[in-house]
Amino acid sequence: MTSEDAVKLVSKACTDLGVPYMVVGSVSSMFYGVARLTVDADFVVELGRDQLAALATRLESRFRLQSQPKLESVTFTTRYLFEEIEGDFAVELFALSEDDFDQERFRRRVEVRFVNEKVWLPTPEDVIVMKLRWYHHAQRTKDREDVSGIIAVRKSELDWDYIHRWCEIHGSREHLDAIRESLKRL
Repeated sequence: MTSEDAVKLVSKACTDLGVPYMVVGSVSSMFYGVARLTVDADFVVELGRDQLAALATRLESRFRLQSQPKLESVTFTTRYLFEEIEGDFAVELFALSEDDFDQERFRRRVEVRFVNEKVWLPTPEDVIVMKLRWYHHAQRTKDREDVSGIIAVRKSELDWDYIHRWCEIHGSREHLDAIRESLKRL
C-alpha cells in the first residue's frame, strides 16, 4: 500500500462516517514541500462515541487495529495504530487533543485536492509549526528536513507572523531561524 492509497481509503471512511479529520505528518509535509519515502499515514481525528469501532470495521479488510492505544508524547493525545494486514504500512490516528495548538490547527484545516480526491490538511504554516515542535522535543532529522522542504517550496506564501508566534510559544523559534539561515546559503 502507498501513502496515497491509505489517505484515500481512510479519508473516505472518515467522511462516510462523519468523522472530522485532517491528514498530518509526512503526507502533509510532502503535499506542501518535497516528496520522501514513508511507511505510514497520520491523521488527527475528532472521534465521537463508537466511531473508532466503526472505523476499525470499515478498514478491517486492509488494516488491523492494535488493541492498546498509546499516548503521543508532544500533545499527550491518544494514538490508535492500524497496521496493514498484508504489508508493512501503518495508519496512525491521533485523537484531537485539548492542546491549544492542536485545536487551532484543526480549526484552520483546509480542504485540498490530493491524488484526485478532496482531503483535509493542516495549513502549511501549521505543518511547519508541528514539525518544529516534534523536532524540538525528539530531534527527529526527518522533521527538520520536512520543514526545510516546505519553506524552500512555499517561502513567499507563508504567514511568518503566525509561524513565529507559535514557535515562540513552543520554544522552537531557534530551530526555525537556523533552518531559514541554512536555506539562505543554498
